Amino acid sequence: MKFKISALLLAMSALSANAATDLGLITFDGAVSDTTCKVTTNNGLDAHNVTISMPVVTKSAVIDGTAATKEFELKLSECDTTLTKAAISFTSQQFAELSTGTLKPDTTVSGAAENVNIALFNNGNGTTDQVKIGDPADASQELDLSATNGGVFAYVAKYVPSADMDATSNPIIAGKVNTNATFTMTYE
Repeated sequence: MKFKISALLLAMSALSANAATDLGLITFDGAVSDTTCKVTTNNGLDAHNVTISMPVVTKSAVIDGTAATKEFELKLSECDTTLTKAAISFTSQQFAELSTGTLKPDTTVSGAAENVNIALFNNGNGTTDQVKIGDPADASQELDLSATNGGVFAYVAKYVPSADMDATSNPIIAGKVNTNATFTMTYE
């Protein structure tokens, strides 16, 4: 009798091991700080997840550098009064083209463009040079917070040819350009 019950329990546990399961992943993204500023965009929206809608441009405009650009700002306000300076840098785990400091398009998007990237340029605080995405030494702009408890980081996003684009052997392929970058604000 003991053998029959043990065999029955073993068979039941084998059946439950084959039951269907669902697996999932939850991503938590955050930070804890005792001194920060409120960060918003040009239109006053919270800037922790921003979407910049780029204009539609022609391939030839990308190649010859005349493609329309998109200006945007990250505004700091309500900064802790003990803060005197803020700096910002940009990275991208998936899309940084480190050789040029630009952002490659997401090739998993259906109909993605090829051989065209997005470059960020400073557009204020006395600088207009390119922001080097993924370069840890590149702090694109700094703000003095001591007088105003805030300030504005201004940028221009622009389509540029990728590093390996060649007009005859590896041309720009028209399509969607979706990409992303993470900004990190550091305070003193």
